[in-house]
Amino acid sequence: MTTPRDPYSGLEVVPVQPPLEPTAYHSDPGIEVYHDPINGWINPPPSVLAAEADPKYAPLFARPSSRDAPELSTPYQNYLHRVYGDLPPPPRTIFGVRKKIFWTLVGIIAFLVIAGAVGGGVGAHFASKSSKSSNPENSHDSNSTPPPDTNTTTRTPNPTNLSLQNLSVSALSWTDTSNIRQIHIYHTPKYNSTHPPRILESSWDSSTLKWTVEPITDPNTNEVKPGTPIAASTGYPHTDPKNFALVKNVYFFQPNNIAVERQSPYKEAPAIWGYEAFSGLYTVSDVSSLFSYWYQDFDRRIQVITNFFQEKGTKNQLSSARYYANGTAGKGWQAVRYSVNIAEGSPIVAGVVGERKKDLRVYLGGGDGRMRVYPYDVENNGLGSVTETTLPLSPGTPICITTEDNRNYYSSSTLPECATPSRGTSLTHLILFATPDKKDLNMVSWNCSSGFVDQKSRISGLLKPGRTYLGLSATPQSQTNLSFVDQRVYVMFDEGKGEVKMEEWQVPSSGGTSGNLAVGQGGEFKLLGEVPLAVTLR
Repeated sequence: MTTPRDPYSGLEVVPVQPPLEPTAYHSDPGIEVYHDPINGWINPPPSVLAAEADPKYAPLFARPSSRDAPELSTPYQNYLHRVYGDLPPPPRTIFGVRKKIFWTLVGIIAFLVIAGAVGGGVGAHFASKSSKSSNPENSHDSNSTPPPDTNTTTRTPNPTNLSLQNLSVSALSWTDTSNIRQIHIYHTPKYNSTHPPRILESSWDSSTLKWTVEPITDPNTNEVKPGTPIAASTGYPHTDPKNFALVKNVYFFQPNNIAVERQSPYKEAPAIWGYEAFSGLYTVSDVSSLFSYWYQDFDRRIQVITNFFQEKGTKNQLSSARYYANGTAGKGWQAVRYSVNIAEGSPIVAGVVGERKKDLRVYLGGGDGRMRVYPYDVENNGLGSVTETTLPLSPGTPICITTEDNRNYYSSSTLPECATPSRGTSLTHLILFATPDKKDLNMVSWNCSSGFVDQKSRISGLLKPGRTYLGLSATPQSQTNLSFVDQRVYVMFDEGKGEVKMEEWQVPSSGGTSGNLAVGQGGEFKLLGEVPLAVTLR
């Protein structure tokens, strides 16, 4: 829905389906201890039966005439001579073994040696080919001489590169009481044995026009899981912007897969990050993603914080942990598990799709590696019927969503019914996600009448070869009003040099009154510059 032609022309009526029935349970406070029935035990090493060659039990080839045989008595020799006459001389031996048997054994041994040599050579040949096919970087010994006409540079694995594939980013944006635009980006820098995982905050404001970078976790406490996802949300305590400052919540996982929440200001103390009530309530799966959304209705003083993730020990289930409060009365964190077709480690992201701001669409990857979409009602914690797509969305794929308001192309009489405010699906989603190999980015739009439409041409000028895209995040909608001006997308990538970078892209403005379209509506994304990721030196 990005051109003046009617993008709602493809309207299809979707049959009403009953929503999924969730199973609710309450999480007890404290850290949930998970006992792995397999890995939880310390198993002793298996017994090993040792077989040794004991000379006492070696077979004997001795004959009476052998050198080591006991000497025969004279009377017995006379008896043998009377009965049998002269005995034939003993057969010739080699090392005490009959010549025929000896040479037979020699032949067998020689055959085995030759066969072993041939078999070993063939096996080594195919093993080498298999090694080259499965691991080209380790196809030969670093000390061996490379074959002619090949690259003579020895390539060795760099452990720090492994951490690049597991970085995360989450962005927040709001306008404070002094009418100053604030942007805060939370990200994990590259980590290794020397620099343990931690979470940094890159912040910018419209008064100074400068970026500063500060840590919000202490790397010496081992509190951040390597490869943890990050989710961030922001709002006013007790839905009261007059008496309370806006707070930022950042969610991540600890090394033991415990989900935690850090908040700032903490206990109304500015610039302090402290652990909040969500911390320790849930144990997540090893590769779970994480998404957070903070909904507030200032007229009714209702607020809901919803966090999506996958819990440990569950399969094909999406967990929604939810904090609900009406004024100062809160119900604490409660969780619901939805039985859905979700891949282990699937990305999880959601976007506002209507003016009411409580209507979301949740995007995740199914077991077939394809994108699946569910409508979600924040207040009722209800997940609706699935929409299946053919778009690829494999586990660990970076993805983010930004929104457009294209209703100004229409008059009140031509606006599709599904886009009216009462229906809760009036906005257009721009879904930006990486390809399965993370070497490229795709973008599609979705709205209630046109469905999914390819929009990659709007970002093609910003894509560059040689990149690996590591993380994506978009600034969420304002808590006080929906704004479609100066939205940002943050793109984290590596250019093949092992160095993490982040770019800031501007989303074209949309909205405005009919006949007065916002400048750039439906246009291309623009590069604003790079975001500094290194801690600011004081």
